[in-house]
Amino acid sequence: MYLSIVLAILDIGPHIMGGERVTREEWLHIAASLVAVIGVLMACISYGFATEKAWSRHVVIAMFGLIIVYATILGALNLIHHAIMRRAIINGSLFGGTSVWFFYFKPNIVAYFRELKDR
Repeated sequence: MYLSIVLAILDIGPHIMGGERVTREEWLHIAASLVAVIGVLMACISYGFATEKAWSRHVVIAMFGLIIVYATILGALNLIHHAIMRRAIINGSLFGGTSVWFFYFKPNIVAYFRELKDR
């Protein structure tokens, strides 16, 4: 995640949000802050999974929720194109929904996290 920010600062490669090309300045102004926060959340998720922490699954859902909320706010304020907003909301909803099913409804995963919580 942080490498993508460095590459954008150095103006290396295409700058894409929601599947659409944007200028370097747009990407740095709009996407870089979200990418940085998601990088922190991914590090927390990785740590939580590696150390078998029961809270780690909640952070996964929070990450996708953040993407949806961020895109919705920026779209409502007309700071991003609505096509980019829709794509972010759809992707966040699909991956977030799949994560909800996996972490909260798949029986063996639910049992695993219940056991972690009871430790």
